[in-house]
Amino acid sequence: MSSRAAAARWEVAAWGAVALIFAARVVGAFTIPLTGDEAYYWEWSLRPAGAYYDHPAGVAMVIALFDHGLRSAALVRVGFLACGLGATLALADFSAQIAHDRRAGAAAALLLNLAPLLTVGVGVASPDAPYLLFWCASLALGKRAFERGGWWWMLFGFALAGAVESRLLGFAFAAGAGVAALMQRRAEGALARWWWAAPVAFAVGLLPLLLWNGTHHWQTFAFALVGRHVDEGLSLARVLGFLALAVLVLGPGCAFAAAWAAAKVLRVRTAWSRLAAWSALPMVVLLAALALRERVEIYWLYGPFATLIGVAGALAVKEHWGRVRWSWTIVSSALLLTPLLTVLVAPSLTVAAALHSVGRDLRHNGPFEIFSYPMLARDVAQRAHSSGLVVTDGYGLSSLLDFYGGVPPVVIGYDRQGRQARTWFDRDAAPREILFVDKEALATRSDFVRQFARACGRTLDAGTLVYDYRGAPARTYYLTRCLDPRPGALRMLLWEG
Repeated sequence: MSSRAAAARWEVAAWGAVALIFAARVVGAFTIPLTGDEAYYWEWSLRPAGAYYDHPAGVAMVIALFDHGLRSAALVRVGFLACGLGATLALADFSAQIAHDRRAGAAAALLLNLAPLLTVGVGVASPDAPYLLFWCASLALGKRAFERGGWWWMLFGFALAGAVESRLLGFAFAAGAGVAALMQRRAEGALARWWWAAPVAFAVGLLPLLLWNGTHHWQTFAFALVGRHVDEGLSLARVLGFLALAVLVLGPGCAFAAAWAAAKVLRVRTAWSRLAAWSALPMVVLLAALALRERVEIYWLYGPFATLIGVAGALAVKEHWGRVRWSWTIVSSALLLTPLLTVLVAPSLTVAAALHSVGRDLRHNGPFEIFSYPMLARDVAQRAHSSGLVVTDGYGLSSLLDFYGGVPPVVIGYDRQGRQARTWFDRDAAPREILFVDKEALATRSDFVRQFARACGRTLDAGTLVYDYRGAPARTYYLTRCLDPRPGALRMLLWEG
């Protein structure tokens, strides 16, 4: 077999593997119930805005394009599957541009999709999928803009804005691109023509986010920069744990490839290498430093990881990686991805395996909780007709009750996250009765016991709802009736009165 035929066969095999992974995600999107966060984002899509208290508007816009309030889990997720596909193609284009070889694109696409974390990010409705799409598009368009100029700069600016409109972490890429442009100008004496179109397009693309925040006390920025961060004290162990988890969820082979690319890109002096280095490496260092003081969400690595995987795919092809290195990189990550894909394709087999391994010792708050949501929503919807108002203290649970049961979402409590949900109901309403649905017994929550005593004439234990999924324990829910609510009861349960 000629080397050209072998290369073509390898390229087809790589894209075939990507197609199989994508097919498994599609099956999961049509069979697995929504999570609480997904239902919450669905609620956002029913209330279009330039931004929201917790996130920019990108995630809601993707859902709104397909679901239109139809309450279909598949329609909620299909846009995010499309984002994952778009991100794959954009990163493949970036890598192929670097190597001037289509095999590099196939390699980058395969490495990106082998990462278990990516299947989680683009297989469900979350800000990560559009964020990753626009990040990868920024790489492909940015390389062309730096090298060719012209209208590529405008497209690059809009892509950067799209990343920010999905997650504020997109500002890291924008800042890195600015530094890369300054470095490019210093090295080459000038930037490609029409460079100014990028910052103009970027500013225009951010208008929805900025205009909404300007009239809402900059809540999206306040939550991202202050509200979600808790100083847990200096800890080197936390940094090491964060890095170890990154290796696990990105896949050992893919994580190795990304680290290898990081070392390589620092030695290259080209426009694309400056863009890649400054868009990825400072953010990785910043996240590691942040982990010294607090827990860092592992999905914040999506963008830098995609950049480095794109570089890895290109350089691996240019340097003619051998079978041993490719095998270790691919197999070690595939072994971790396979169980996750099995859960998506055949959740019943996962239940059977769990029961066979640990028997009926599984608790009613374990991995199969997600399958209890539709059943819970239907049961609570039936009770809502006689109980008046249904409340929870979780924005996700409340949104699930609405998605699957049509129960109006009313969220009580004091948690800052999910604050958007507090704007969806009349806090001064005077219901004849309040039914509190929770995942824990009220008696175990002393702060809630006190508030219910203030807000209710009487509180009554309304029992539990227990659900199984294919014989495996799924979840137990606790019901409490608030009888004879006092004036201002909802504000009391919101810790406002």
